[in-house]
Amino acid sequence: MRGNALRDRRGSTVGETVGDEAGVHNTTFGAGVGLPVIRGLSGTRVKVLSNGGATHDASTFSPDHASTADATLAESIRVLRGPAILRYGGGALGGAIDVDDGRIPLRPPSRPVSGTASSSYGSNGRERVNALKLDTGGGPVALRASGFARDRSDSHIAGCAVDDAAVFQQFGQINTRNSCGRLYNSDARSAGGTLGGTVFIGDALFGAAVNNSSNNYGIPPAPGHSHGGDDRTRIDMDNRRVDTRAEWLGEGWLQTLRYTGAHIEYRHDEIDDGTIATTFRNKAIEQRLEAEHALGENFAGTVGVHHVQRRFSAVGLESFIPRTELRSSAVYVTQRMNWRSLTLEAGARAELTRMQAGERELATTVVDLPDRKFNANSRTLAAYWRMTPSLRIGTVLSHAQRAPEIHELYSLGPHLATRTYDVGNLDLGSETLHGREWLIEYDDSTWRARINLFVNRFDDFIYQRTVPNFFYDTDEERIRPACVRLEECLPVTNFSQSDARLHGFEAEIARGWDSQGWGRVELSLFADEVKGRLTRLREDVPRLPPLRFGSELSFRHESWTGRLRLTRYADQDRPGTGETTTDGYTRLDANLSHRRALGEQRMLTLSLRARNLLDADARNATSLLRNFSPEPGRSIEVAASLEF
Repeated sequence: MRGNALRDRRGSTVGETVGDEAGVHNTTFGAGVGLPVIRGLSGTRVKVLSNGGATHDASTFSPDHASTADATLAESIRVLRGPAILRYGGGALGGAIDVDDGRIPLRPPSRPVSGTASSSYGSNGRERVNALKLDTGGGPVALRASGFARDRSDSHIAGCAVDDAAVFQQFGQINTRNSCGRLYNSDARSAGGTLGGTVFIGDALFGAAVNNSSNNYGIPPAPGHSHGGDDRTRIDMDNRRVDTRAEWLGEGWLQTLRYTGAHIEYRHDEIDDGTIATTFRNKAIEQRLEAEHALGENFAGTVGVHHVQRRFSAVGLESFIPRTELRSSAVYVTQRMNWRSLTLEAGARAELTRMQAGERELATTVVDLPDRKFNANSRTLAAYWRMTPSLRIGTVLSHAQRAPEIHELYSLGPHLATRTYDVGNLDLGSETLHGREWLIEYDDSTWRARINLFVNRFDDFIYQRTVPNFFYDTDEERIRPACVRLEECLPVTNFSQSDARLHGFEAEIARGWDSQGWGRVELSLFADEVKGRLTRLREDVPRLPPLRFGSELSFRHESWTGRLRLTRYADQDRPGTGETTTDGYTRLDANLSHRRALGEQRMLTLSLRARNLLDADARNATSLLRNFSPEPGRSIEVAASLEF
């Protein structure tokens, strides 16, 4: 997505921005968190990237942690699947989302000063967003500065926060605290700034960028937390990142030689009862060296090496993950070959991951945790045949492996932000995906259609499940087989492995025509679905998105663009063991934009957007917090952007 498509769909989070794409959903944990789900996979299986590099935040460790990649200043957002994702790690079994804000300039400036200033206001939560981007420089030097600020209060919701019937079904207790019309402790504020520059010397460039961002948001109330008092749970995050890039453009068979690096210092505090309960820290260094080559017009590819070093810790009252150091080294290759109407793409990656954990205190004893080492090998083959200028068919075969993440191995203790007592599993092995996909695409001047069918079979699929009838008593600090008061109990969850099978489809058909009064008009119908089973246990995979289908009407006429999208989310009646079903709902979204030139080098864009126009009372089936935090209700947003 870029340009008008990105501007019309840009949301408060990356997950909200890409959530309407085929096969992609948004999983939430209150209004402050929105992370992508691709074909039912999320967390560590979906990499969220910032300008091609991993974010190295804590969003893969727990669903309550927001991503540091922000869509506010993004120039493009790509959803990656197939052989291309092997550049970013074999563990990205579901795919990758790359948010590119152009913080390191890749070409000299065309004008002495240019930029974009934007401002928006949303009625739900009185959300205010302001952003500024400036480009300048001269001769062989290009500079870019950018910044944004976002502030919102508690969200309006259509119904009540806590679904008492679902909570009683899941836990055998009723949460005694509830609110209707307003989701308490869902306010948030965030800000970020970046300064980047590049020097161009002949066919080479050398660039760097420094970024600092902060995010403070509340976790909506659930067991053990009141509405608006001091005993709220909040996340206070700070992220500092330095990106570097060196690139040489060649001729002949060696097209590009590129180095990219990132140094990240991530920290967030989980605040409970007005006191810092746990501080999470993640220091990471990521480096990549790759060469792009081409032999004629029909054979091209990339060869690269990739190294990551991370030091993660969770210190404090909830130090349920020990200090752990992770080192990962990989070599990968991707190739593309064209032969007449046939295109072949192939990729392979070999990766070695080592984890060295610190000590853990258990009662009066100290336990040395074992180190772990994993070899992961991944490969992908895709073939596409253009049968006619308008029709293309293809297939993708994948074999990918993922090493367990730190929290899946070493967690042990209460995690108040997610209201769970997490238990890791030191015996976990690598997870292996065997994937098959078939696609048909048709595109001419009138009709556009695409159908994707996929089957993903997993060996030793890692999942987190709620252990029925076991709770951690926060007052007595022990695990009990029953809960007396839900506000003082945390459900016990553990990480397990089982073979699994996920299958589904994505389909869209659209017809466009030219209209005298409305310009170019397009009407589309779309649907997607994913189903999953833990085959050994004969249980459903927990928290999968339900069937989704709907229609979209859009137009483009001179300086006006508009879109009306109606989406139906079906009931999720296969939520997984220990989970509860969610009712279906209908959502209506709309937007209208107008672009007007103000002189030769200035362009003003005015936008009006409506989200959840029907004010549906919606529960997100992919959210761990769905029974305590519904999705936001109706919101009307106005925005203005000036390019100069």
